[in-house]
Amino acid sequence: MFIMTRAQRLFHLRPFVLGIIAGLNLIASGCATIHEETCEQFEANRKDTDYSTQYQFSESDSEMAAENYKPLPRGANAVVRMYRIHVDPPKVKPCRHLTIRKEVYLQQRTPLNRTLEEVREIYALDGALIATKTESIGDRLRTSGYYTSETLLPIPENAPSGTYRIVSKLVLKTKKRSKTVVLAKSSVSFEVVSRQ
Repeated sequence: MFIMTRAQRLFHLRPFVLGIIAGLNLIASGCATIHEETCEQFEANRKDTDYSTQYQFSESDSEMAAENYKPLPRGANAVVRMYRIHVDPPKVKPCRHLTIRKEVYLQQRTPLNRTLEEVREIYALDGALIATKTESIGDRLRTSGYYTSETLLPIPENAPSGTYRIVSKLVLKTKKRSKTVVLAKSSVSFEVVSRQ
């Protein structure tokens, strides 16, 4: 068995390190570029993209939240103790995706005899409602606990530059849809900037 000394190991890594440095140098000098997706490619790729909210349950955060928040009140079907929303990046160009990240700590009776929905509204700076999306999420938030989620929001090519606000609500509806209760509401702003 051949045992390499420290100097021999460093010598074997040298071509790899030099290759990385050369590549970064080419990108920095403009001789090599990172390909940016065109609007046509973005639109074509949107057709295959899943825009449903993906929730992840966290056992450890659920245990910590259960220690820090009051228990579910008697007679209540569901209570949201925490609901936060963030966007990444806060400034986005048209033909790109904005990632919406959410945190929710939900307490509920199991089984829940009602429908849990998430209503997402997008407003322009002047308060005009631009879009609304309603998503049934009860099947993804089946038990009490702490959840995180991610949702992609496509920014279309014709989106005007400016500041926008996303308002997200968790809504509980009866099976007959006669009564609606807003459990939580959160909002965040983002900016659409020019593609140039």
